[in-house]
Amino acid sequence: MIGKILFILLAGSTITGLTGCGSGSGSFVAQVPTTGPIEAGQLVSNTSADQFIRVIARPPRAGMSPTEIVQGFLESSASFDRNHAVARSYLTPEAAGEWNPSSGVIVYDGVPTLVEAGAAVLFSSTLSGRISDNGRYTVEDPGSQLQRSFFLTQRDGEWRISLAPAGLLLSDFDVSRAYRSFPLYFFNPSFQTLVPDARLIPVIGPALGTTLIQRLIAGPNEWLRPAVRTGIPAGVGLAVDAVPIENGVARVNLNASVTLANDPVRVALSQQIVWTLRALPEVQFVEISVNGTPLSVPGATSPQSRDAWPQVDPGGLARDAVGYAATSAGVVRLTPGGNFAVPGAFGSLEESLSKFAISADGKRTIALTAAGELLGGGLLVGAPVVSIELGSQIPVELRSIAFDGNTTAWIVNQNGVTQTLMATGKTFDIEVNGLAEGDLVQSVVPSRDGTRAAVIVSNDSGLVLLLMRVSRPSPANVTRIELQKPMRVESKLGEVTALAWSSANTIAAIASETAGTIQIYEIDLGRGEIAAQGSPAGPISIAAAPGLATLVASADGSIYENSTQSWIERIQGTTATYPG
Repeated sequence: MIGKILFILLAGSTITGLTGCGSGSGSFVAQVPTTGPIEAGQLVSNTSADQFIRVIARPPRAGMSPTEIVQGFLESSASFDRNHAVARSYLTPEAAGEWNPSSGVIVYDGVPTLVEAGAAVLFSSTLSGRISDNGRYTVEDPGSQLQRSFFLTQRDGEWRISLAPAGLLLSDFDVSRAYRSFPLYFFNPSFQTLVPDARLIPVIGPALGTTLIQRLIAGPNEWLRPAVRTGIPAGVGLAVDAVPIENGVARVNLNASVTLANDPVRVALSQQIVWTLRALPEVQFVEISVNGTPLSVPGATSPQSRDAWPQVDPGGLARDAVGYAATSAGVVRLTPGGNFAVPGAFGSLEESLSKFAISADGKRTIALTAAGELLGGGLLVGAPVVSIELGSQIPVELRSIAFDGNTTAWIVNQNGVTQTLMATGKTFDIEVNGLAEGDLVQSVVPSRDGTRAAVIVSNDSGLVLLLMRVSRPSPANVTRIELQKPMRVESKLGEVTALAWSSANTIAAIASETAGTIQIYEIDLGRGEIAAQGSPAGPISIAAAPGLATLVASADGSIYENSTQSWIERIQGTTATYPG
């Protein structure tokens, strides 16, 4: 085996993790050594961040060929110990001094092809994505290829790399093993809801608490930045570049610039810091201070509990939120204690609904009947159901209906035009910029924080899921909204027919992989990973919400929910939704 590797199974890991190491899903197929001395591994703390298989790569051995040297370098690049010291041992001293692994990561899929060409080794593989120097992961288009060259020279009869590609080349498996996704939190334009900005951070490296706060202070990633706000004023930074976590308390010591902040800014700053650090399970409290003196924050004690500030929960829903289903007898609330008709005329509606949506506060509902009539109203006692006329369109054809976290309804009409829909029936076009020629919008579902939109477009590749940034030149003006900068959030799904936001950073979708079965997938926007969830037969539409069961309407006239890892029938109905 090239570059002997020592595997250490850390606390909380399972034997299944070891199985994957020999399956060929990593950079190269690695085997657990069966001979040789037993060597002690480094002791680490028992936290969730440490629950992974740590790989300690061996330095080069005598007589390795150029291809073997490159293989060893790639294998050991996933080890962050001592600033990639083992990987540098495969380089010449001059190249080791020049190589900058922190300049970004290129992620490839599977086992690469290495071909010797004189004193060079040519690398080729499928390109999966990239991790920027600030930890943001971006997905590459399916089928993208990666090619790089390694140049080698002989020193004292041994081959060493004299010129390596900039940054790190890591396999998908290496990234899953060496990195963890952590959200930084910023605000939507109204400062009502936090918005996650997921970053991939090496598990072995500087203290995670320090890295998270340093990157939070540095601000949102370049794609998200125009859509969000921060409560951390310019000039505010750490007084000491360390956020120690002792006895469950994370201590964030800021410089004196924060004393100039007024009370609302101190509150917003605290909310961002606490929500960001609560991603670390060992953090139970957060102490925010100024040069060691506790920072005065209205409405907060010192230290602040990790559960403080529930009012800015990025989930964007009330804690007692439930799902809704359209049945033959009307719309019902799907509560833990049973199914109950909603108040108002929607609770006794006899028309069959093909689509419907409810605003986050429950005060506004829009629905499309199977006959093509557009209805509006509220879920309040005595609230009527009214017919909404969209110009001369009778019957109405809408591809999608959704709310944007407030009371603004978004629709996509039969021509693929995205619009806001007022209660009066008046519509205003939402400008969709950046799509490729030939892309036709099929569905648009804004996130509950109103800063991003999940978009399904049809093109030559099929039905593709994109994520777009929401731009509001004037947040109070709902008639001026733009969607910008579309990007892929995964690279494996070929047909996405419906979607819903299951959390602030995950999307549930009805989809299929290439030539695969249509089922439900959970898509992690921070990492681009998909997880198959199975499905009832013939899924048509989907509803999802943070911490609640995903609801799927099927072709058999039933609505199913995922419970205990299986799909069970909840009620007979045509479609379901959660407030949005």
